Amino acid sequence: MVLGLSEGGKHDVAVDVAGRSFGRGAHVHALAACLIKACAGGFSKAFRRQVVVDAARLGRDVSAAADRRVEGLLLGARRAGLLAFGEDAKGPDADGTPLFIVACDAGSSVLGGRLRQAVADGRVLVWRTEEALGTLFSRELVAIVAIRHGSVAREIRRARSMSESLGLIGSP
Repeated sequence: MVLGLSEGGKHDVAVDVAGRSFGRGAHVHALAACLIKACAGGFSKAFRRQVVVDAARLGRDVSAAADRRVEGLLLGARRAGLLAFGEDAKGPDADGTPLFIVACDAGSSVLGGRLRQAVADGRVLVWRTEEALGTLFSRELVAIVAIRHGSVAREIRRARSMSESLGLIGSP
């Protein structure tokens, strides 16, 4: 992940989860300890000016940016025809699917049958609710989504791991 100073004279840190922004930035590992250390003085050293940032707020910002990245990746994959929903996601080619996203309120029956091996292989990611996934894809409710493209699946995993680890900064 790359963090940089935002424009306009303020010393706010801008988050770039994809790592594609232009300009001067500071690369920070997607670990809570690294972000806390960067906020304690690493940013000031990297940008050669005083940067005051709250680690908990920045952790929440990074987590939100990572979730927006996942949304963008999923919507792009949908436009490219790389997703399957519901029963189609659990079809005969489920064994070769790199990643499944299952709504946290989907119920255990979704993960039965062909998806047992996917769960054992760590190819299932639990994210959002059926209603939230349905809203994202302009459907009523979505319990399961199959991502059928390896690099899209890798990017989604990477963004989710950032969101999970950095969203916890400052939590009791």
